[in-house]
Order: sequence, then structure tokens, then C-alpha cells
Amino acid sequence: MVTTLSLIDENILSKLKDFWKQNNFSVGIPIIDLQHVWLIYIVLRLEEQILESESNSLDAIASDSLEEALQYAAEHFSLEEEIMKKFEYPSYTSHVETHRNFAEKIKEKYTKANEDEVFALGLLSLLKKWLFNHILKEDKQYCEHLAKHSSEVRDFCSELLNQKKYSITKIQVQLYNEVTKEKTPEITEVQTDDPIAQIRHIWNSYNLAIGIPIIDLQHIWLLKMTVELDLGLKRKEGIDPALLDKILQGALDYTKYHFSVEEKFMRYYRYVDFITHSNQHKRFIDFVIQRKEESKTGNPEVAKLLVKDLKNWLLSHIAFEDKKIGLFLGKRTREISEFTKKMHEKGELIILPEHKTLYKEIMKK
Repeated sequence: MVTTLSLIDENILSKLKDFWKQNNFSVGIPIIDLQHVWLIYIVLRLEEQILESESNSLDAIASDSLEEALQYAAEHFSLEEEIMKKFEYPSYTSHVETHRNFAEKIKEKYTKANEDEVFALGLLSLLKKWLFNHILKEDKQYCEHLAKHSSEVRDFCSELLNQKKYSITKIQVQLYNEVTKEKTPEITEVQTDDPIAQIRHIWNSYNLAIGIPIIDLQHIWLLKMTVELDLGLKRKEGIDPALLDKILQGALDYTKYHFSVEEKFMRYYRYVDFITHSNQHKRFIDFVIQRKEESKTGNPEVAKLLVKDLKNWLLSHIAFEDKKIGLFLGKRTREISEFTKKMHEKGELIILPEHKTLYKEIMKK
């Protein structure tokens, strides 16, 4: 990932400026415009790389772009929805639905990535459609509504950034200034140090809840570890070895208590894909053990590899495979509650206070 404007290809930068101006992408809200500029950059860079690269190197290119698109969606959708809700946008519900549908498509790309040219072209097509069908149409509509509250909207966005609920990187600021030619005081680098906000962004944007409270509680704890590791990697001084050790051990502990509970649910309710699902659990345990062994040998890439592994698990296994369990159990709310209670009484389930507190914080409206 580029970190300064000087590292951006001049051809891509020129295309970005023309693209922004010719299509009139600005919605009049600086932080939203900044995020839109960043998405267009991701799209144009991916397009350029597909044209110039050999087919055998497209896997890494598309994978990097997909990672950035995932991060963009989580932050951008959460921010946009917070603004629309605050100022009572009449079409808020339908707009959020389009966000969730797009997130589902991104998740599907993540899980079905063949790491070849077809995958890269499919991702490019999806992102381009989003630019023209959503940003230029639906985003313009809510901005017409927000124009009535322009000064209040600006103040609200500044407050959110002052609270460090959303992050802005140095390169995003430079790119925004260069493309829009705007010098907006509140658009400065912001390093979020609020893991709760990040957890909530991802949990809601990618609709990770499966509807079984105890399993959702445990999934949120894994997401917390993922976010903490990701934030640790972004520190200027680098990842703290103690944090990496803590996350590695936490991930191993998670496999013991979480998989045990999830598999008890599947056995009790005779879930049809139990064997396939439990085999996926075994593979997760294997790669966590592998990362722990690599850490012992001093591999400097372990933290980056682990956070990628964890994100992949969240968006491929939890968002899809675990969702199937939730759908399978359907509306058996009372039964699920009783079964959870029995496991707890037998000592087969331990709910730590910090897990419960985090769950309540993330799930509250």
C-alpha cells in the first residue's frame, strides 16, 4: 500500500483527477468525498495493474485491492449511515440495504477468489458498477437532503473525527487535496484508537450476526482480537511482540471454547453439514498453530499473515458457513436459550464478564 503521494503513478493520478471532475462525484461533504476519492483510486489502480501485469501476478494485485475495498466498505458505510441517521434521511432504510447488498457481494468475492484474471476482472467490474450506480445516483440523493443542514452536517462530521471514530491516512488526505483542490481544515490524518468503533463498523457493515446470542458473543470476541492486531500493525513503531503473543494465545483459546460450543449446537440439532463444518474448524486450528510456530522462529511477517487469516475466517467462514447454522435453526429462540442455559449449568460453557460486556456494547442499538 502506498503511503505518500509521490509513490502514486502519475498516469493513475491524472486519470483520477479527470474522472472526478468529468463525472462530478463531489457530494459536498469533505470526509465522504475523501472516501469516494480513495475508492476511485483503488478502482483505477486495479484497472491499470490488470492491463500491465502478467496473469500469474494478478492474484496478489486483486487480493490487495479486495482487502482495501473491504476496509473501505466497513468505514465508509458506517460513517455514511451515522450521518444519514442523525439527520433523519427519509430513505435511510433502503440506502442501508444497498450497502448490505454490496457488502454481501464483496464477501462473496472474498470467499470465491480463484486468484486469477477472472477474479481480478470480476472485482473491477463490481467496483465500477458501484461508482456509477450508487455514488452518482443514490449518494447524490441523500446529499440533496443533507444540503438543508450543511453547517450542522459539517460540525457533526468534525465531531466524529475529533472523537477518532473514523480513521484518515496521510495518503488519503494528500490524494483528496490533490484531486479536489480543496483545503479543508478538518481533513487531516486521524489514527483511530477506538477498537469498539472499528468492531461495530465491521460487525454491522458485513452483517456478521447469525442470531444465536452465545455464538455471536464469541464471534465478537474474535473480531475484537482481529481489530486489536490490525490496529497494532498500523502503529508507527510496529507491532508490539507482547500483543502478537496475546492474540496468538487468545486465538488458540478461542478455538477450544468456541468450536466446542458451536459443534454441540450442530450435534444437538442434527445440522446436516456438521462434518464439513467441523473440518473447517480443524483447518482454522491448524493455521493458528502454524502462525504460533512461525512466531517462535522470529518470522517478521507473522502478524500480517495472522490478521489476514483472521479476516478471511470472519468473512468466509463466519459470514457464510456460520450464517447457515443461524438459518437452519430459524426461529427457535426459546429452544436455543434453554440449550445455552443447560450447557452453562453443566459447566460446558463459560461466559466471561468481559465477553458479555463487549457483546452488549456492540449489539446495542
